[in-house]
Amino acid sequence: MFAAPMESHTFGKWDYTVFGVMVAVSVFIGIYHAIVGRHGKLEEYFLAGRKLTFFPVAMSIMATLTSNIKLLGASAEAYDYGIMWILSEIAISVGKLLEMYLLLSLLKRLNISSPFQYIQGRFKSRLLSLIVMGASCVENVFYMSIILFGQGIALQAVTGFSAVESILVTSAATVLYTAIGGLKAVIWTDMFQYMIMFAGILAVTIKGTIDVGLQEIWSRIMSGGRLTFIFDLDPTIRHTVWNLGIARVFVGMGLLFQPAYLQRIAATKSLTEARRAILVALFCGPIYGILCVISGLVAYGYYDYKRCNPIASNQINNINQVLPFMTIDIFRNLPGMPGLFLAALYSASLSSLSSGLSALANITWEDFVKPCVSAMSEFKQMAVAKVSVVAWGTLICCVAICVSSIRSIPLLQIYSANAVVAGPIVSLFYLGAMFPFVNTRSAIAALLVGISFLTWLVVGASVYPEVRKTPPLPPAPTDHCLSVNLTLPYTTNSTNDDLRQYTGSGLDAFYSLSYTLYYVFGFLIVQVVGVVLSLATGGNKDGVNPIYVRQFVFWRSEPEEEHVMTSGRFADTSDAPVEGPIGSNDEEQTESFIRN
Repeated sequence: MFAAPMESHTFGKWDYTVFGVMVAVSVFIGIYHAIVGRHGKLEEYFLAGRKLTFFPVAMSIMATLTSNIKLLGASAEAYDYGIMWILSEIAISVGKLLEMYLLLSLLKRLNISSPFQYIQGRFKSRLLSLIVMGASCVENVFYMSIILFGQGIALQAVTGFSAVESILVTSAATVLYTAIGGLKAVIWTDMFQYMIMFAGILAVTIKGTIDVGLQEIWSRIMSGGRLTFIFDLDPTIRHTVWNLGIARVFVGMGLLFQPAYLQRIAATKSLTEARRAILVALFCGPIYGILCVISGLVAYGYYDYKRCNPIASNQINNINQVLPFMTIDIFRNLPGMPGLFLAALYSASLSSLSSGLSALANITWEDFVKPCVSAMSEFKQMAVAKVSVVAWGTLICCVAICVSSIRSIPLLQIYSANAVVAGPIVSLFYLGAMFPFVNTRSAIAALLVGISFLTWLVVGASVYPEVRKTPPLPPAPTDHCLSVNLTLPYTTNSTNDDLRQYTGSGLDAFYSLSYTLYYVFGFLIVQVVGVVLSLATGGNKDGVNPIYVRQFVFWRSEPEEEHVMTSGRFADTSDAPVEGPIGSNDEEQTESFIRN
C-alpha cells in the first residue's frame, strides 16, 4: 500500500501532440470531402447520395450513439453505484432488435430522411408536425449541450482548461468540418473517431488493472459492493434489475426516430444494407458501453487500493471527472497515452455533435424551409444548409455553457431529463404505425398529456424537498491522501437494507420514482391516451394511407391494390406519401414490407 500525494497532474507535449493530430485529422477529412465530394445537390450533402454500404454506416451509428455521456457517465455511474448499468446496455440492444423488426422496412420503404416527414404523412397535420419538430429540436439541443459540457469538465480535469474554453473550441472544430464536408465527411470521420474511442477506453482499463493486479482489483470491487444486483421491486430505488433490465428496452425502441440515426439509415443504398448496418451496431455497440462500466469499476478498485478518493480529497470536484483523472494518474510515466485517452474522449464528443448538427440542418431544410419556399437554386439551398449548421452549433454552444454550472451529478442522470420529450415523441410514432384507427386530434392530445405529465414529474422531482435520494455505495477511503483539506461528499453509505427503509407515500413517493422510469411513463401514457380517445371518438374517419402503417396479418391489405384504413376497414384511395418518393429499389423493399 502507498500514500497518494496531492501532486499536480500535468498534460505534456506528447499528449498535446497526440490530441492535436486527432483533431487535425478530423478537420482534414471534412476539408477533403468538401473538395472532392461534389456537393452540388442537397441529397449528396445530407445523405451522401444514398449510396453508402452497411459498414461505414454501422461504424457511424455506433460512434453517434457513443458520446462522452456514455464514456464519462457510465464510468462515473459504476464508480459510485456499481455494475448494474451493464443491464441498461443489454436492454437497449434488445429494444433496437424489436425496433428493427417492427419499423425498419416501413421507414426505409418511405425513403424519408427526417422522422417528421412520417408524422406529416401519417397524420396530415402541420400543427402536430410543428409540435413534434419543436420538441425534438429542444431535446437534441439539450442532448448535444450535455455532450459539450461533458468533454469540458474532462478537459478541465486533465489540462487545466476551463470548461467554457473547451466548449468554445470543440464547437468551432465540429461546426467547421460538418459545415464544409456534409454527411460523407461526418460518417468517415466517425469511423476514425470510433477506433480512437475504443483504443482509448481499452488502454485505460487494461493499464489500471495491471497497476493494481486483476485479483486485487476484483477483491476490492467485491468488498466495496460494486458487483451487487438489486432485485427489489420498489420503483423509488434509483437502479434495480427491473428498471434497468426491462424499462430501458423502451429507450432502444426509439432510436430509429432520432434524426441523426434515421439520416444514416436513409443514406444506405438498400433495405438489406440498412438492416446489416443496424445488426452490426446492435451486437458491437454494447461492447463499448460495457467497457465504460468496467473502467469505472477499475477506477474504484484503483483508488481504493491507493486509499485516496480523488473527490473527497478535492483533487477533482465532479464525479464525471474520475476516469480522466485516473488516466493522467496511471499514465504519468508514459508520454502520449493521456493524450490518447483525451483524443478518445474528444472523438466521442465530435462524432455525436457532428452527427447531430448534420441531422438538425437536414431537419431545418426538409421540415421548416422547403415547405415554405416554392423554388430555390441549388446554390441557395446549400447556403441554407451550411448556415443552419453554424446557427445550430452556436445555439448548442450557448446552452452547454449554461449546463456547465451543474455539479456532481452523473451525466447519465442529467441526460434523463430528455425523457420529458423523447418518450412521448417516440410513442407517437409507434401510435401512428401500429394503430391505423388513431386519429390526429387524439394523437395531439395524447402527446400533450404525455409531455405535461413528465414535465410535472421531472420538475417536481427536482424541487420537492422530500424526494428520496439513493446514496452512493461506500466510497474509497482517504487515509493515505497527503492533504489537510479533505471533504467527504457522502452523508450516508448505501446498502440493500438502507434501500428498503423508505416508507414515503403520496407526492413523496411519486416524486421519488426512479428517473429510469420516465421514458416508460411517457411512452405508455401516449399509447393509452391515444388509443382510448380514438376509440371514444369513432376512430380515424378520414382514413390513413396503409404505406404509413406497420402491416400485420390481421389488417394486411392486398399488395396489388392501394387502400386506406377507415375505422378499421379498408377503402380505396390514391393518396401517395406526402414526403419523399418511394425509392428506386421499390420491388425488393415492398416484398420485405409485406413479409414483415
